[in-house]
Amino acid sequence: MARVPHPTKTHIALNYKEPLSVRLGRYAAYSGASFAVLAILYSLAWFGTSMLLRAGVQDWFAARNAQGYVAKYDDQKARITGFPFALNIRLKDVVFAPPLDASGKRAWSWQIASLDLSTLPLPWTLRTLNVDMSAPQSLSMNAQTYRGQAKRFQLTFDWMSKGVPDEISLDIAQWNLHGEQQALSLDHVQLDARRQSSGDYQFELKGQDIDLPNAIIGMGKKLSQVLARGRFTHNFATQKWSKTAIEEWRDRGGTLEFERLLIDYAPLSLQGNGTLALDGDLQIVGAFSARIQGFFETVERLRRARVIRGPDASMAKVVLGMLAKYPGNGGPATISVALTLQERALFAGPVRLIEIPQLKW
Repeated sequence: MARVPHPTKTHIALNYKEPLSVRLGRYAAYSGASFAVLAILYSLAWFGTSMLLRAGVQDWFAARNAQGYVAKYDDQKARITGFPFALNIRLKDVVFAPPLDASGKRAWSWQIASLDLSTLPLPWTLRTLNVDMSAPQSLSMNAQTYRGQAKRFQLTFDWMSKGVPDEISLDIAQWNLHGEQQALSLDHVQLDARRQSSGDYQFELKGQDIDLPNAIIGMGKKLSQVLARGRFTHNFATQKWSKTAIEEWRDRGGTLEFERLLIDYAPLSLQGNGTLALDGDLQIVGAFSARIQGFFETVERLRRARVIRGPDASMAKVVLGMLAKYPGNGGPATISVALTLQERALFAGPVRLIEIPQLKW
């Protein structure tokens, strides 16, 4: 008879199963250790970024002072907060003013009670810096001091760019400053600018209901609307902003091209497009195609204010009057005309209108 083998017996150690509580405990330990390592790395990144940003702020203020500006804040009151979810720096008692002009004075001076800078210390957000300038502030210019604040005054830009920031966003709402005799206010201004891969620097500026402290003589102080959309060509200010850099940009053929320009400054209403450039003396030259309403009223106001000479005003009315088109409903006349800037003067067609102040670099 065949022999029947006995069944094989396995050792108890070979059938051991780790209890669920042990497995969960091990996974929890691994997860905790990983989280602790990530937390340490994030903390180091946060503190490293805070030191880098504070050093960047100090360097920026020092560089402006070296260029002749007034740029200062109370370093003893500077505070860094926001850990761990954000990085915030608050600067107190900030003062900023341009270099001295030819008369030994500063054209304006701006002071703000506090300036808040914030960013997120993450690789994909680290370059973006938000600046909140909505605190109480004052602006001194032309022997007048204006005080007030804005409902919203937010600037966002790429603070690690070498030249003009590769991205800029400015959003101002209900900025109201009041002086003893007049006010400076605006309802809304928005600027968005971004450097393209081609090197062009595209921008769009929108403004609405702006009260100007220094209006054009003869015109009102209310700028109802402004829209400017265009681009700076040929790698504008990629490294630094200086006279030499601007000359190099001009020599490369750099221009400022306006795809659309709209100005509503009663009685003047202008729409058009064109190009600006710099001549050998770094003065503005350019040409525009414009469609204008309120032209004759504007010329007359400027003539009475002696901004435009009487003979030039008369010639403009006669020559450009032949181009005017009057709507059948009796509305304002419309003129389609070429505007040019050359020899530091603005021409409408062949007629010289106003002198352009010299740019000082």
